[in-house]
Amino acid sequence: MVSPEFLDERFNQYAVCFLKKAVEALLSKHCSQSVSLMECDQFKRILIKDSVCFQVDASLAEYFPGCGGSGSPATVRIQFEYDLVAGTIVDLSLHGFVEQDADNSTMTLDVVNDGDLIIRDLAYMHITALKGILTRLGDFLSRLQARRQVYQLRNGEPVMLDFAGIVQSMEKYQLDKIEEKVFLDEQMTLEVRLFIYLLPLEVYRERIRKANLNAKKKGRQLTKEFRARARLNLFITSASEDVLDIETAWKAYTLRWQIELGFKIWKSLWKIDKVKKVKKERLECYIWSKLFIIVLSLRILWITHGLMCSRYGCSLSFYKATKTLISSLRNRLKEALLGGTASTVQFIVDFLDLSLRRHLREKKKSANYSPEILFNISTLRFDGEVISIAL
Repeated sequence: MVSPEFLDERFNQYAVCFLKKAVEALLSKHCSQSVSLMECDQFKRILIKDSVCFQVDASLAEYFPGCGGSGSPATVRIQFEYDLVAGTIVDLSLHGFVEQDADNSTMTLDVVNDGDLIIRDLAYMHITALKGILTRLGDFLSRLQARRQVYQLRNGEPVMLDFAGIVQSMEKYQLDKIEEKVFLDEQMTLEVRLFIYLLPLEVYRERIRKANLNAKKKGRQLTKEFRARARLNLFITSASEDVLDIETAWKAYTLRWQIELGFKIWKSLWKIDKVKKVKKERLECYIWSKLFIIVLSLRILWITHGLMCSRYGCSLSFYKATKTLISSLRNRLKEALLGGTASTVQFIVDFLDLSLRRHLREKKKSANYSPEILFNISTLRFDGEVISIAL
């Protein structure tokens, strides 16, 4: 019988290195063998990126430092970047909380290629990162940061855009959206297209209500500038009008939330954040092992989803399908993968049949889905037939 002490010794730096290399090899194989799940004339890849964090025992603060203060002294951050066109993972890496998304955005610019569209959260999209994306011939789509001023050239001088005046003008002429060309810096070195959408009054009032409550807690008052910008949704892009127009930009940005759905599955179903007090190497072995099986299962779900869309015109609920994999098919999946190609193919065929009966995604009236989002002007196809894409 193996003693707990002996087992604990097996979780060492060599085991961590092995599991990390296994995940990297799996990702590399999938990327090299991937075939685009859809044809997108505008962009070769559409990369969405975000990070997920969870607290670990305070004894690991030296290796995974947290945010400090009233927050956890030890927090793990997993960076995750995904290509919606091919269904492949571009980046999957482990960090401490203190390595912020802003730092990661400049450290990982080497993944950007000519023809990519980068859709990331605000935290990733500071000016240095945006310039780096353009240098590598990619394009970006992002929200405009709440406090960032933008400028236009008038009489040879940079002038800040007057958002209060824009709101008044849009209300006066009953415009729900307009586009402006602006610069993100006073030195006028980075020009972008700014999409401005006027929000309904009920949405604006709810925003202000929440902002007032937050401001009172901090002993502050809302400024005129803040109130004006709260009436608007603001997006910036470097893409030209022939590949991304104002009619589709807002919906295109909602593709980023696909990655949030993935994180929900990681936590609620795979329980990746449920960790005990263990030493550093054992924690890392646990996380990399979880990520390995997540990558494998995600690939199977993508294949199943593509078959459902192309042959039967319906979409897979990744949440429902993952729940079934974990609760009742985990051992069968393991046997199929160990059995080689034939057994894996048979598992997918059986899982496809089961998914058509139990894992259909219910379309809600208020929800946005990738086939409509990923631009009305695009042709999205799988084996010659129009499909839906979802993480």
